[in-house]
Amino acid sequence: MAHTAKSINRPLACILAAALLSAGTMPAWGTMETPASEGGSRISGKDGCIPEMAKTGKVSDNGNGFEIRVKLHGYPDSLRRSLRLGRYYWSGRYIEDSAVYDKSRDLYVFQGDKSLNKGMYILITADDRHADFILDQNQHIDIECSYPDLSNSIRFADSKENDDYLSFIKTSKRYFLALDSLQAMLEAAKQGGDEVESSRLQKEISNFYGKVDQAKADFIENHPDNMMSAVFKAQRPVPVPDAPASIPDSLRRHWQYEYYKNHYFDNFNLCDERLLYSPMLYQRVCSFQDKVLYMQSPDTIKMAWERLIEKSRCSKEVFKALIAHSAEHYQRSQIIGQDAIWVYLAKKYYLGGEAWWASPSIVENFRKRIERVEPLLIGNRPLEFSCPDTSVDTPDEHWVSVFSSKRKYTVVLFWSLSCVHCQHSMPEWHDLYERHGKEWDFDVIAICKDHDVAAWKDYIRRHGMLDWTNLCGKKATLDYDDKWDVATTPTIYVLDSEKRIVTKMIEPEYLEDFLKNWEKGHPKP
Repeated sequence: MAHTAKSINRPLACILAAALLSAGTMPAWGTMETPASEGGSRISGKDGCIPEMAKTGKVSDNGNGFEIRVKLHGYPDSLRRSLRLGRYYWSGRYIEDSAVYDKSRDLYVFQGDKSLNKGMYILITADDRHADFILDQNQHIDIECSYPDLSNSIRFADSKENDDYLSFIKTSKRYFLALDSLQAMLEAAKQGGDEVESSRLQKEISNFYGKVDQAKADFIENHPDNMMSAVFKAQRPVPVPDAPASIPDSLRRHWQYEYYKNHYFDNFNLCDERLLYSPMLYQRVCSFQDKVLYMQSPDTIKMAWERLIEKSRCSKEVFKALIAHSAEHYQRSQIIGQDAIWVYLAKKYYLGGEAWWASPSIVENFRKRIERVEPLLIGNRPLEFSCPDTSVDTPDEHWVSVFSSKRKYTVVLFWSLSCVHCQHSMPEWHDLYERHGKEWDFDVIAICKDHDVAAWKDYIRRHGMLDWTNLCGKKATLDYDDKWDVATTPTIYVLDSEKRIVTKMIEPEYLEDFLKNWEKGHPKP
């Protein structure tokens, strides 16, 4: 089978268990993007990497630079125009260098005066077939492989770390060949309803995975400095002990969760920058972020991230990657309340002067955004303002404050006639208000941003929305677009009796469950 960029080496994928490469398919390399000033061209079609993180793969040093000599057998004349060198960084893959075929020596040579960052690199043919290899302390190596199956034919000279790993692959390959057969037999047994045979096969499969784990342990012991030893260590699960006897039964599972969360990176060497130049660190961080911290409170999440970031201070580049990723992720998060996590991390590290890679303009943009967002975090009291209530024709304008309601909760809705989503959600909000406004003790103040007052009046009359407070947003006592961050419509805030934000951007069908859960955590004194 030919191994293109969409088909990876089967043993490598299995052994790494998606830690370095994902089994199955990979995104096509596509065309290179225009090289950025940070260095290294991004390979199109791969999402997730933050541009400010994608610094050059070359390290300023006084060493001997790098020279990678490649002999590629069977490479068609029509493709020989080039061979590319790629690198992994965080979640992305980048083109690092390109070599032209030297016919006189039958070689491709990648070379430079500065050493490359240690990590995982990729040979990429003109038609996007590829093979991965390790580049570590010794960066003067010879590679020999055959087209089209680069991955299974690759061999090295003067590269002990790659030779050791290839030996491991060869030894472990028989386990995965057996596993493929056992998995097929297990599937057949399940389809046939043979529970006894299924149980036997599952035990045998588990036994083979145990052999792979032992092979990894032996590799770590025999080659402690090899990059793959760091990867294998990082893959080890975190054992969670039983809670101490002093912990009440009702809190034992929570104690175990806290232990797991706090020890999640125990087997991961955050000081080893080689893992940054592979998918390993990014995948581990995403698992922590999306699984371990899933549905936790913003306070829990921000403290967990701060703890992780502080542990990475031993590596300037890992420290940078963790801060940049967490800031970008939580700034874009659509989960209600997680903007507080971004504000906390951005203030501590960007405004605190520790984001050494961030330009003054980036820091200033963060400062401006924080000034706008922080007053609107859940628990804060936004600035009061008033708009005229002109929904009913009167001789004089009647100005009404958004804080005017005496009910326990106030839903403040910013909407627009031209907003398609508003056309659906406003009737839903009104129906909810008519049925449960008194029962749940909430009021609605609907602020229309349109300047066409006549059209606005016609809409609310046709839809029978005169029983709640309608305000014309054409005029206001402050710039609510700025102070209430009304960048889109609808924008929704729910305030408590003290006019503090309890939630925002909530859909009407979720209000009942939210209020019930909120009141459980905030009982009446």
